[in-house]
Amino acid sequence: MADIFQEIEEDLKRERVEVLWKKYGNWVIGAAVAIVLATIGIKVWQNYQQSVQSEKSQTFAAAFALSEEGKKDEAHNKLVGLATEDDGYGTLARFEQARMLSDEGDSAAAIAIWDDIAKSDPPIQKLKDVASLLAAMHLVEQGDVADVKQRLANLSVAGAPFRSSAIELQALVALREGDNAAARTFFQQLADDTETPNGMRGRAVQILESLAE
Repeated sequence: MADIFQEIEEDLKRERVEVLWKKYGNWVIGAAVAIVLATIGIKVWQNYQQSVQSEKSQTFAAAFALSEEGKKDEAHNKLVGLATEDDGYGTLARFEQARMLSDEGDSAAAIAIWDDIAKSDPPIQKLKDVASLLAAMHLVEQGDVADVKQRLANLSVAGAPFRSSAIELQALVALREGDNAAARTFFQQLADDTETPNGMRGRAVQILESLAE
């Protein structure tokens, strides 16, 4: 168990945000896409399809393909027009812009986009929480601690869609500060909550055992 805690401690000392993004960020973006594709699908999405959905979907797909090919400038250019609206593809375009900026090392610009999404009116309200969570994740390493804590507190209230992820990040912020007591409290919440995803609960239990040593 000591090895588990040592690994986490080393992650926090070296590349906390990069490690968090690799572990959780891609999954959250994937979840955002899935939410849009699955939830917008009813009447709102059907009506949208009848107008400009086809053209916008092709533009978004082309931008994504260009990004995957490493043609970042061309991808950015295609996304600019889409990103001006709060409809499904507009929101996805801004998520993709933020992802690309983050991959390029411009976390500040990415966070600005996520904050903008969180303040906007996307077709799926959960996307506001996705954006807020991604911004908080990228601030865990060097962001103002009080700001990060406030962001995570807003995301960890009862009933929030990403509550467990927010609590796990709160625990990591506590470890960053060297506050093991607070970290144990957060990890215990995850371990005791029946709604915590199994993998996350397992991590919480293991880290609690390590903190007790």
